[in-house]
Amino acid sequence: MERITVVLQRLATSGGHRKEGFLQLFISKRLIQGLATAMMGMFVPIFIYETTGSQFWVVGLFYALISIGYALFLVPGMTITNKIGFSRALAFGSIFAVAQFSILFFANEITIWYFLLSLLICNVLYRIFHWVPYHVDFTAFTKGGERGKDVSLMFATIAFMGMLGPILAGYIVQNSGYQVLFAIGVLLLTISGLSYLFVPAVDEKFTWTYKETVQQLFSPDFRNVLVGEMANGAEVIVSLIAWPIFLYHVLNGNMLEIGALSTVIVAVTVVIQLFVGKHLDGKGSNKIQTLKRGSLLYAAGWIFKIFVISAGQIFFVGLYHNITKIFIKTPYSAILYDMSGEQGQYVDEFTVMREMASHIGRALALLVMVGLTFVLPIEWTFLIGVVASISVNAIYQAHHR
Repeated sequence: MERITVVLQRLATSGGHRKEGFLQLFISKRLIQGLATAMMGMFVPIFIYETTGSQFWVVGLFYALISIGYALFLVPGMTITNKIGFSRALAFGSIFAVAQFSILFFANEITIWYFLLSLLICNVLYRIFHWVPYHVDFTAFTKGGERGKDVSLMFATIAFMGMLGPILAGYIVQNSGYQVLFAIGVLLLTISGLSYLFVPAVDEKFTWTYKETVQQLFSPDFRNVLVGEMANGAEVIVSLIAWPIFLYHVLNGNMLEIGALSTVIVAVTVVIQLFVGKHLDGKGSNKIQTLKRGSLLYAAGWIFKIFVISAGQIFFVGLYHNITKIFIKTPYSAILYDMSGEQGQYVDEFTVMREMASHIGRALALLVMVGLTFVLPIEWTFLIGVVASISVNAIYQAHHR
């Protein structure tokens, strides 16, 4: 945490539009919204799983439709983003995040079936007006040579929030129920949405038509990015959906234990994360070598997770996986932001294609997961994570075309 404080002080005193923007984006996204995400992240899929009768196919199909809807409607949504501005779109998107958790507040085993469609729509709209503006702003407010440190700071903050969020959320659910948790989520996301209003504007406009975007998405020049982002999206969705529900079964639905184990696992990764970011900004091919080795180590972690059967094994395997995650996610993100920075006036178009590719990967992975769970235990869906973790290396070829 000392290093995070030093970096923030440097940002606050250095002046300039870029540093001001990074600091405000950091506070809004990683501190305020980050706490909400850390508290809600793994418990929302579990809640939907519980209230829909413990049917994984419902959860898998629900999140697959979110990704499909996002990929299909992202380009039309950029028309509105152009009109209100990328930074203001972050605040606008927060309205739908607040609406989503307001709906969850009133959901139960009976009403959830009536709410699923509205939950899906709110989730899609939130993503449309949040993720592309966030990535564009982050690229605008950082620069090459320092981006590894900035990405590392973001991930270290996620890890720090991961120390607080899961155990706090687990305690709340265990003792007070999901309604209190979702009410806290509404409050935090409202504050976050208001704070986005202070993020400086960036001068970007999305200029491609739907046809141009699809043509570029599947063009030979973008192919390696497409494969890398699809693989990254597939791996992320296994972590976000299959792993929490697997924990729910192994730990017999003990929410406090789920939260506590997650907290302990991430607690030891903060210092390592910051070190990796500094390493990646050095000379030579640090990002590339770290990504290559990290992807293999991280893929092995998914194999280990298949055979987990106790809380102790969850801790040791989860700790290993969380540490190796640093050595794949940090260089991967730094490389992508470097590539985004090289796009000039087309940074937003490049980001839209990234997001579409990622969610195509998510949707395909979820559909495969749903099919697998009809014939195999849920832990065997982790094999998707194995393949995806290795496939992200396609981004290296894309960066060196």
